[in-house]
Amino acid sequence: MGGQLQLLRQEMASLHWTEKMEVVNLTAMLAILPINSGVSLVFACCWFLAVALKNSLLKRWSFFNWHEDKSYKYEKSAYVLIPMMCYFLAYLVSMLWTENRTVGWVEVGQIAWFFLIPMACLCTDFRQISKRMVRAMLWLFVLSMTLLFWYLLVKAVIGICQSSTHSLMSGLIVFPEFMHHGYSALYVMAGLTFLYTELIQKEKLSGILRALLVFCASCLVLFLFFVNSRAGILCLIMLALVCGLHICLIQRKLRQGVMAIVAILALVTVVHFALPEQYRRLSKTTTEIAEGETSDARFRIMESAWEVVKEHPLLGVGAGDRMESLVPYYGTLDDVYCPHNQFLDAWLATGVFGMLILWVMLLLPMVVAWRKHQFFPFMVNLILLVNLLVESMFERQMGVVFAAVIYVYYVLLFQQDSQAKMKVDKDMDLE
Repeated sequence: MGGQLQLLRQEMASLHWTEKMEVVNLTAMLAILPINSGVSLVFACCWFLAVALKNSLLKRWSFFNWHEDKSYKYEKSAYVLIPMMCYFLAYLVSMLWTENRTVGWVEVGQIAWFFLIPMACLCTDFRQISKRMVRAMLWLFVLSMTLLFWYLLVKAVIGICQSSTHSLMSGLIVFPEFMHHGYSALYVMAGLTFLYTELIQKEKLSGILRALLVFCASCLVLFLFFVNSRAGILCLIMLALVCGLHICLIQRKLRQGVMAIVAILALVTVVHFALPEQYRRLSKTTTEIAEGETSDARFRIMESAWEVVKEHPLLGVGAGDRMESLVPYYGTLDDVYCPHNQFLDAWLATGVFGMLILWVMLLLPMVVAWRKHQFFPFMVNLILLVNLLVESMFERQMGVVFAAVIYVYYVLLFQQDSQAKMKVDKDMDLE
């Protein structure tokens, strides 16, 4: 581990100060995201400045796949960012037929980061960022969530000591206003996915790093259960199953894969006995889905949204009118809620075209990741897709910023893969 840190310091020392500024802000964008997405956006703005300074001072102007420096080939997989930018433009165009323009502009402003962050990514080449740097950035993301878990755990224990009505097993849900348990579960799942990719990589981990991996993974799994997120627990089981199949079929390690699947069953058993509240909520939801019942409010909200979609299938009702359009269909619900399904939400606001763009935005990185044998982008986007089916995650700043930032890291990972292949091809040509 010490040798890796020394190499990382040497790589950072060799960079121009504008390149260092870009690396630091990219790291901070992701590391601070689980704690406060607003602060993460501050670092995003600093990253925009770093990109502009680097391109100006080093004369490395670039856009998409065009470069003044013809000796450097930019990663073409950056086109995975284009659907995200088109999704923002769909919301912007919907302002032409929305009636409540005040609310509409707020919605458009909320997802403007789907345009700004990808645009900055397309205007930089990332050539100074090595695979070792990307791994370090993602490790800091995991460590920040681990520290957040211990902070909230200590806070919850203090609450238990001060009040007999507070229970740790009922959920570690004493979140500040700028945090939300559903989004925290999404961040945790992304962290666990990265830890799995670290475990299966070809480069052998040191003893210290392996111990740190086990410690962080244990903390994140406990974090996931304590935040009491049904979607998070379902995604954890799905991740474990996919990892088991990946080990058996891709890694060709049948014994370890069977052990992973057995661990899933043990995990479900532990949840059943140790965390009865979490298991009760999860089993109730799955039973209602199987029996076609809709006592859960979010299912009735989705039904209401579908009724509006059937009336406005082509263009939707516009970004500013989607909430008001649901009011006549809510029935017994007292308050107006978002549809709790991002695909229905996009269809409501932008019509069928916006909804299709959203599907392309989610599936395209998965296709590229599958072709490049990149487990992290594929699995994280699959987890994101599952969460979008039960939550309008892009209607909050936390969801928008996470998706925009993690897509930048997809491009970084795809670039490392392409540069490695180009190096191999070049070595073969020399031979």
